[in-house]
Parts: sequence; structure tokens; C-alpha cells
Amino acid sequence: MPSSAILLLSPVAANRARLAEWLAPLGHSCRLLAGEDELWSQLRQRRLSPPHLLIVEGLPPEDCYSMINRLQRDPAGAELPLLLLADNLSDTSRRFYAELMYGIECLSKPVDPERLRERASACLALDETRLALESSLAGADWGQSLREGLLALDAEGRIRYASRQAARWLRLSPLALCALNLQSLLETPVTDLDTPWSGSWLARALGSQRALEIPHLALWRGDGGSLAVQAALVALPATGLAQVFAFRPSSAAEPVAPGLAELARVDMLTGLPARGHLEEALQPLLAEARPVALLVLDIDHLRHINETLGYDFGDQLLRAAAARLRGVREAGLLASLGGGRFVLMVEAVVDYRVAGRLAQRLQAQFRLPFLLAGHEVFCSISVGIALSPAAGDDPEQLLRAGERALERAKAVGRGVIQFESAELNRFSIERLEREAAFHQALREEQLALAWRLWRAGDGQALALQPRAAWPEAPGDTPDLEQLAEECGHSRELSDWLFRQAAQSLVLPAGLDLAFAVTPTQILDPLGVPRLRAWLQRNGVAPARVLLFIPWREDEASVLRRRLPELAAEGVRLALYLKAQGSALEALTAGPWQALVLGRDFVSRLPPDQAGRVLAALVALAQKLDCPVFCEGLPPGFSWPEVFKVGIRACSEDFEQLPSSLD
Repeated sequence: MPSSAILLLSPVAANRARLAEWLAPLGHSCRLLAGEDELWSQLRQRRLSPPHLLIVEGLPPEDCYSMINRLQRDPAGAELPLLLLADNLSDTSRRFYAELMYGIECLSKPVDPERLRERASACLALDETRLALESSLAGADWGQSLREGLLALDAEGRIRYASRQAARWLRLSPLALCALNLQSLLETPVTDLDTPWSGSWLARALGSQRALEIPHLALWRGDGGSLAVQAALVALPATGLAQVFAFRPSSAAEPVAPGLAELARVDMLTGLPARGHLEEALQPLLAEARPVALLVLDIDHLRHINETLGYDFGDQLLRAAAARLRGVREAGLLASLGGGRFVLMVEAVVDYRVAGRLAQRLQAQFRLPFLLAGHEVFCSISVGIALSPAAGDDPEQLLRAGERALERAKAVGRGVIQFESAELNRFSIERLEREAAFHQALREEQLALAWRLWRAGDGQALALQPRAAWPEAPGDTPDLEQLAEECGHSRELSDWLFRQAAQSLVLPAGLDLAFAVTPTQILDPLGVPRLRAWLQRNGVAPARVLLFIPWREDEASVLRRRLPELAAEGVRLALYLKAQGSALEALTAGPWQALVLGRDFVSRLPPDQAGRVLAALVALAQKLDCPVFCEGLPPGFSWPEVFKVGIRACSEDFEQLPSSLD
């Protein structure tokens, strides 16, 4: 089968044929691909004859994201130049696409044939030069060489090839770099490098066969900043190129103005660390290959707020937003990127679901309005998430991945979470669908009321717990309380449960009423008054109400202050241990009357150690005079065995309240 120099990927056969006809004057063979399966087959079988180029037309944006992410991870596709033809590309969209992958170029449709041939020819020339450079450096480790920034130069010093690392460090696309002369990248012309040469060192180096080491040099970047580097010029006599300029950032470079450099490490408006400080903190973690999650946040519609209420008002909002975000920063580092954009760095996050839930908690902080200068301001945040090492193994690469994910989130819609990988964004889509369904069911009073009955070892009913359930899923009572917490609707769901419980239940004598509350409800300043009003309105004795309170390490100090207020109302407090948390610290933190072991906590106990762990927890709780309740049975346990280790009560779930509770 003949190999191809140009791959044309388009779902429309007529478009593939038309593009092939336009590209025919270039003299390269084309292979027409109807879908991605053919592309991956070509890459796997290495049937591509260099130089080669991939041209994509007519794919939906989400398919483009998926394909580009996969190409980035594929050794055979990572260096493949890509020409993307898309409808109505704005400058922002063009930059966004260009940052996704090395060598990508974008053309807006309708495409002019001459313009298409010009850009395709430039991409082919770029790949041809790359292959010539790779061949000339065959005696060296090409993979190691690509970890440095490489610029291949002709005899006049013009750049003919820029490696992926060079493009990343200099913040310019490879084709943009290929339009420049190396001299134009030099921040300061260098004439004295402790060499016997005088005059233009670059001109003499290009005309010489000698290698030149440059210990200190500053290069301009595409964003207007500069980069201190160590560099070398090496002759390439066996190719059509003259020299290769190799460089890497200089760790030994002394700052020109230490005072200004220190100021640049702190955002003066919010007092948060700035981008430079964040990159310094990231560097050792990524060098040790430790997993890190970056959550890049942006306040939606900040520009509109600045233009309508004034920039001073916008500055107040940024300071208030930073204060709220500080309260949910876990064990990570919160920094400011400027312009209403923040980034949270969290270590040891290896699961995108954990990062997604943290992003939801950050968004929940913006459900309540900001009270600024007499105005009540509502705003939301969009979040882009990047996880190392999948999204990058150096600070700049990981930050750019997070910023790309953020731009994607803002393109999809405000208040959205997006990951650096299109495959992972299924998490965001499923979450949005669940939130929309839940919000509609709550607003239209469509949720069903289910019940959880707590029984003692002798079968005696001890407590009833009202719960919310999806009406279309009889018998299934998913954790809607957790979903409400993530959506920021905990208070609404709690009000609904309290109201439904009061309407549906005449509480038998000797039976308590249990409610599972969320941290948001506990932290709400109106939470205690709202509970007191409900008790008085429905004539419920506080001593017969048992509140299950989940423990969260990051909010322990606030919970410690609020627990005595709740206990003063006369209700009984139960520590609710879910999947994670320090049981010892939590047990000694408040005036608990019970300990509740959540279903996730119990199900994750090792089967061969479940009995010992439960017995130890029960013994500790008994020392503190706290009876232990258990949601569900541990692996391999039966009801009698659970009660033998000292568990006071276990739960049973019902769609409707049983007629008899005996």
C-alpha cells in the first residue's frame, strides 16, 4: 500500500476530494481519511513517508479536543504538524487551538486554495527540516535533545525549525518562530562572551565550524517577557542547515532587581502568591514525579462588573473572592494569576473525580452573594483542571494545560468545570445532567420521601430518618444530600426534608427523629435559628432530634465553634464518619451523643480486619459514652455479628414508612 505525505481527515467525502485537488500542485501524495480509526491505523503501522502533515476539516469541537489530546500522548503523532480548518475562528479560538499541540495551525473557513497551499507547504517544510535535523543528530539521543529548546538556523541566522520545547519556552508557535531571525530574539546584543572573537558573535559563529557555549543569555518571549537561558551553537556541516541553537532556562541567572523580583512573587491586590511563586513551588514536586492537580479559576463576567460598577468595585470583589477561596484551599497553595483568575495547587491528587469534587466545593463558595459597598453581587466561577503527569511534567506546561481547560469551560458556558482531557469531561457532563435533573425535581416538588429505620440488636426501632429519593427510581435512594452539597442547594433540600417529615409523620413514643445535615448547613450563620424555628413550629421536642454531622478536616475549627451552639438548643449530636477522616480527632472535638459509621466508611473496611476495626472504634466510642450506629453491613458480616462487636443499631431503608415499627 503506498504511503502518504498528507493525511486529509474529513467526514464528508466531497470535501476530502476538493481539498486533495487543491493540494495536488504541491506534488505530495494524499491519503483520504473518513474517520479517526484510519488515522490511528496509519500511525500504529507507521505507513507515513516523511515529510507528512495532517489536515482536519469538519470535525465537531469535542472530537477535535479528543483527537488532539490523543495525538499528544502518541509517540508517533506528537511531532505531526496539524492544519485545522474550522468555521468562524476568532483570534481567541485560534490561540486556544494553537496552544493545544505542537505544530498546529488554524485556518478559518471558507478556505482560499492559495492560502491552504501556502500554510500546508510551510507545515511540510517544518517537518522536513525536523527530519533532517533528527538524521544529522543520529549519534545523539534525539529524545534527550528534544528536552532542550532547539532552533535550526540557516547561514543567515534565519530559523528554519523550532522544537516543541523551544516553542513552549518562547511562547510562540513553531511557524511563527520560523518567520524570525535568531538575532531578533536576543534581548541584548551580545559582543563579549570570553571568546577570541569580536564584533557580531552570531555572524562569526554562523560562519565557523566551531561550537560556541553561551553561559548567560536573555531571549524575548512571544508574550513580551524575557527568558534567561544557557545556550550553545553547534555546526551542522552535513545538512542544508548551518547551525543548531540549543538552549534551556538558566537556573543560575541572577535577578536584575531582587526587590522587584520579590514584589512579582505576590499579587498586591489580593495578597496571594503570584505566578512566579507558584511555578517555584511546582518545580520540585514535578521533578520528583509527585502527582499534582492544578485548578485554574476565573470569575465569570468580571469585565461586565468592572464596566458597570467601576474598577474599584471589581477590585473589592477580587479581594472578597480571594478570601472565600482561602477557606477551601485544603492543604494546597492558592495563587493569583491576575485579572480575576486564580489557581489552586493540590498535592497527591491522582483521581480526576477527587479534583472534580474539590472544584465543585470551590464553586459552592460563590452560591451566596457578595455584599460590597451596599450592593448584593452574584457571580460564579469557571474551573479548568489539569493533573500531572498526564497534562504535563513541568510547571509551565501544566499551567498552560489548566488554562486551556479553563478556556474550554468558558466556551462551553459559565460556571462550568472542564478537564484538560476531553475524555475526562464526561465527568463534567454527567455532573451537569445530574444537577439539572435534581434542581428541576427540587423546584417542582418532584422528589420522593423515603425513610431509613434504625434498629437495635434486639429488633427494637430506635430512630427514623427521612431521606430524599428520585421519584423515577423506586427502591433506589442515592445520596442526594451529597449532590445537594455539591450543587449549593443543601439549605433548600434540608428545608424540604424538614417540611415533608413534619407533614408525613406522627412520631411514635420512644422513637427519635434523625436528620443528616451537611457542613454547609452547619456553617450557615442562620442554620441554628432555622432549626430552632422548625422545632417550635412543629412541636418537636429537641431531645428527640438526632443530627448526623459529617466531619471535614479543613473546616474543623469552624465546626468546633458551632457544635456548642447546636448542643445548647437541646438536640443530640452524632458524629457522622463517611469515607475519610481522622476518627480520633473528630471524636474528641465535640459534645457527641452518638457515632455514625457511614456506608462508604464501612464498605471500605478490609474484610479480614473489619471486625477488629469496628471493635476498636466501638471501644473508643464507649469510653466517650457514644453509642455506635452503622449504615449497612461490613463485608462478610451478618446482623448478629455486627451487634456482637458492640454496634448499637443498624439501618434499613424503606420507600414508604412501615405500618408497624415493632
